[in-house]
Amino acid sequence: MDILKTYLPPTNGYLPYYMFVTSILAVGNCFQNYLTLHYSRRLYGGQFVLNPSLPPKSATFNPEDSTQKFVAASAASNSKDARTQDQVTPLAARLFGTYTIISAIVRFYASYNLHLAPVYNITIWTYIVALTHFGSEWAIYKTAPLAPPVMLTFFFASVGLVWMANQYNFYVEA
Repeated sequence: MDILKTYLPPTNGYLPYYMFVTSILAVGNCFQNYLTLHYSRRLYGGQFVLNPSLPPKSATFNPEDSTQKFVAASAASNSKDARTQDQVTPLAARLFGTYTIISAIVRFYASYNLHLAPVYNITIWTYIVALTHFGSEWAIYKTAPLAPPVMLTFFFASVGLVWMANQYNFYVEA
């Protein structure tokens, strides 16, 4: 056990350990995003169909370039002939994996350097970005149903954000 302690952040308190562990978990999530779409599809499991309300292609508009290209599939908007699909692509998974490894690096570095205000602040932003992203995918874009994978992400990001906000003066040196 003493050997393990040499690698853990030296600290008073548990927040650095939380950040250390969640950064290690994020590294695993990054690799998973690069190797398979399976877990990303569990997270972003919403089904979509082509948006029938978009105008046809013209000299000034291409429906293929629209961010509103797809709409959530529902019984009302989905004919029996329409093929639903998710929005998880290999490119999206790699982008998400890249974002995840950047967050992991920031949190890992912060777990050893919480006494530095700029490091502490940028780490808080990683949790804000995560909550904003997953919240908007759930509530606005409807790509992430409120299921265990999303709730787990909300849990870890919320705990990190609230914990850091409440413990700022304990960890950051004046």
